Amino acid sequence: MTKVRKLALVGLPGSGKSTVAPVVAERLGWDYVDLDSAVAAAAGRPLSTIFAEDGEAAFRELELIALVSALRQPGETVIACGGGVMAQDEARRRLLEGAFVVLLDAPDEVLLGRMGNGKHRPLLGDDPASTLPRLRASRNRAYATAHLRVAAQPPVAQVADGIVAAATQAVRVAAPSRAYSVEIRAGALDHIAQHTPADATTVGLIADRAVAGFGDRVVASLESNGLKVARIDVDGGETLKTWASAGDLLAWLSEAGIRRDGCVIALGGGTVGDAAGFVAATYLRGVAWINVPTTLLAMVDSAVGGKTGVNLAHGKNLAGAFWQPRAVVCDPALLKDLPERSYRSAFGEIVKCAMISDSGLVQLLDRDLPRLLRRDAGALSQVVARCVAIKADVVAADERDTGVRAILNYGHTVGHALEAAAGFSEELTHGEAVAVGEAFADGEADADGLAEGLTAATGRQIKVSWPYLAKIASLITDG
Repeated sequence: MTKVRKLALVGLPGSGKSTVAPVVAERLGWDYVDLDSAVAAAAGRPLSTIFAEDGEAAFRELELIALVSALRQPGETVIACGGGVMAQDEARRRLLEGAFVVLLDAPDEVLLGRMGNGKHRPLLGDDPASTLPRLRASRNRAYATAHLRVAAQPPVAQVADGIVAAATQAVRVAAPSRAYSVEIRAGALDHIAQHTPADATTVGLIADRAVAGFGDRVVASLESNGLKVARIDVDGGETLKTWASAGDLLAWLSEAGIRRDGCVIALGGGTVGDAAGFVAATYLRGVAWINVPTTLLAMVDSAVGGKTGVNLAHGKNLAGAFWQPRAVVCDPALLKDLPERSYRSAFGEIVKCAMISDSGLVQLLDRDLPRLLRRDAGALSQVVARCVAIKADVVAADERDTGVRAILNYGHTVGHALEAAAGFSEELTHGEAVAVGEAFADGEADADGLAEGLTAATGRQIKVSWPYLAKIASLITDG
């Protein structure tokens, strides 16, 4: 399982990094490293002395050495970072690649109250009240790259519990262009604001009309955290994935005033994620986006991996970009009222994951199938996490689909041909098409038995005409 093994707390002076980190480490049973203490121990001098005698540049070199050592430490580790670590390019790069980075955030007045006169903080000088706002402004963009933002105002135990919940129920996607985490837990939707960039002021929410109530909850979470929300409701499905629709959404983001420090949130099934992700990749040459899949199919497949795109007249996903999300939030509780056909069709992709990886997923499915069919949130969380971990490993090895990532297309050659032959209509879902493609790949069906195979794979009585079969055969033959 690709899981979080290093967790780093960052933030301004007074945010509580050194206080919260050992509590988180104790909750998790992990090792704990305080970078400031490690630097002081290695130098044999207090930090204030290092700053006074050698200057900040020398301190940063020692800090980077301590950080690299902590990241390379065997096993699982919680790291309390100095406030300026994220502001150093090399240190920030190593942190984001090697750890799940959590920003502890609190207003200036709270931080000043905790620090007293702040004289033991070398960078705050003699007037912390005027220095702190400037320090925040200079580091805001760097802090915005943290994977999770947590309010540091509640009691320490509550802050620690929130971090533990997010970290332990997350799968890490170590994509070369941008590492991120997929949070998988019931109730995660109501904490969506934690995943937005720290410097974001306005968020553009692209939500499927079919889940309007979930959209209301997202807006409430964002607004309660001081964010301005621009919302547009769309109709999901392949009809959304057109060049014209993408243009309309780009124009809407511009009219909504989304800036480079803004964020796009996709709320819906795979088609909403594909279209919204493509729009995020192209607006202002790329802005942050968060994918919140609301179907089981999207959770186990399209939401992870950074493939975004729209369809053109000659084929599916012919216009697109590789643009990794800032985060993916999978809340299994959202699947409770998903239509039965949509829910069951996702098992085509789940079975694909089981067949391409020796991950124990087959045994998990055999054991928990009755609970899965009842949509038990606990069973769903395990299966989604296992599928996401399988895909995360492949994406980390081949982000741009030039080699091993082709394994994720198992069953998709015939599946995409089936979808195209059906005109990308509701006659056939993606999961159903992939299920039939898998049957072909295993030699369990041929053209003469396609209708029977489709019925067996989907549990629905499907009639397929011979002209329809001929069209499919032509599409496959023509590549």
